[in-house]
Amino acid sequence: MLIDAEGTSQGVVSLFSALQKAREASLDLVEISPNNVPPVAKIMDFGRFKYEQEKKDKDNKAHSKQFEDKEIRLSAKIGDHDLEVKANKAKELSDKGHKINVALRLRGRENIFADRAIDVIKKFTDMAGMDLVEEPRKLGNQIRVNLIKRKNNKEVSPQIIDTDSNTDNNK
Repeated sequence: MLIDAEGTSQGVVSLFSALQKAREASLDLVEISPNNVPPVAKIMDFGRFKYEQEKKDKDNKAHSKQFEDKEIRLSAKIGDHDLEVKANKAKELSDKGHKINVALRLRGRENIFADRAIDVIKKFTDMAGMDLVEEPRKLGNQIRVNLIKRKNNKEVSPQIIDTDSNTDNNK
């Protein structure tokens, strides 16, 4: 099956005559669909076709958003203002659609007080308005955790139900 340079179908043509028509037009014979019976071939300028295809791919890539994992590094002795600045940056990155990873490095004797470091991470997540994906895990001298954007759903506050009191409703 042959399609000429203008895009009209020429029907089923032998390979020799298709190559001859391509040479007469000073163009290339390109096999478009080899799995069809009969295979489909088109007479075209292959260099120009490749150039336009690359141009389309480049435009599509430019218009698509690339999301990455962003890492925020903390320390166990970080100050409140520094923590607030990093929390604002994490919130900004999360709003852009990036995934946030938090790494808190423990140095020397700080390894003994890993529970304090986890408190720093929880304080950071509250400041950033984010939630933990899973519990923080300790890997060597670092504590790592992934964060996700907090849902803005209004949560129902838990009510305390007192089952021990005697009420008059049971009578």
